[in-house]
Amino acid sequence: MNLLLKRDQSNANGISLIPLRIGTGVTFTLHAALELDNEEEALIRQYNFAKAALVVSDPIDDLKQAFRPALVLGLLTFVVMWWLWSFAAAIGLAILVTLVMTGVYFKTLREQIVVSDLMAGGRKFRCDSIVELIQKEAYLQNICAYLRQVLESAKNWDDREVLRIAALNKEDAKQAVLRASHR
Repeated sequence: MNLLLKRDQSNANGISLIPLRIGTGVTFTLHAALELDNEEEALIRQYNFAKAALVVSDPIDDLKQAFRPALVLGLLTFVVMWWLWSFAAAIGLAILVTLVMTGVYFKTLREQIVVSDLMAGGRKFRCDSIVELIQKEAYLQNICAYLRQVLESAKNWDDREVLRIAALNKEDAKQAVLRASHR
């Protein structure tokens, strides 16, 4: 398994719709994709790992985050269209713009990462700074290492494993019991 990372940057001069920005600055883009060998692809198909979430996020929070900039665009559309046409046309178009842009922002800004996102062509992540880009790279490396270990475990799914549990001294045993009771 290989994690392919491609970095890019773009200058925002003026207005940028995705992400919604007014003014200047640099937006960084990280494109991440997985390169799998035949055995790994077969395991992903066999155990239906393509639909497995590597990172789970709250879709309601993601939707709220996507709705805010879409609402700003919808209100802007409403004001301009009301001034140019009529109130009824402005309302309809503003609602349409808000709904469509909420979907666009949701797809762009969501934090949830599914295995299939990284497989078929990869996924783009937008970052506001180089620090955020480096953090995202490290995060993706960690979750891909996790996926790699899950695939290794899946290779030997039917095997029997013997784990030797050693006796602990009195104090360590007490701590182990306390830790287990808090879960």
